[in-house]
Amino acid sequence: MITRKKLFNFFLWWAVFGFSIWLGGTIFSMSVVVPMWVKHLHNQLKNSSKRQVLINTSLIFGPPWMAIRNLPVLIALVLGWYSKQHRQYLLITFISLIIGIIYTITYVYPINDILMIKAGANKSAEEIITMVDKWIFADRLRFAVMLVGYFFLLKAFRITIPDKENKSTL
Repeated sequence: MITRKKLFNFFLWWAVFGFSIWLGGTIFSMSVVVPMWVKHLHNQLKNSSKRQVLINTSLIFGPPWMAIRNLPVLIALVLGWYSKQHRQYLLITFISLIIGIIYTITYVYPINDILMIKAGANKSAEEIITMVDKWIFADRLRFAVMLVGYFFLLKAFRITIPDKENKSTL
């Protein structure tokens, strides 16, 4: 079981690093990129009768395979299943990731498509501004859900990893 413990430790570290990078990037996006984009969008809507694609979105929101970056959390959950505390915290983390991914795909990405790829899709300036406000709120809500997962990942990270499977920890 030494190998299992080492693998668990490795994937737990990987999950924390990956989630921390996501957290830093998201905070940067929310505090720098989005305000600049919104300001540019408002200026473009006021000063132009012809809209262009509002942003090159090819990879700005992450590559299509970005869900795979959450794999270390799942692997850590499986490897640490024998530890009740790790299992509980990592399960909360994993569920928050799944909720965040589903919410992103079903609600956030369709708004991205209209605003950024289809340049507003023949909507009025007022409709676009309303969509931008909804998008910003949705992005913040997604961040809050994912932050819950990050919090519990850090709680799991702080717990000592048991040396062996113990029936009392199940």
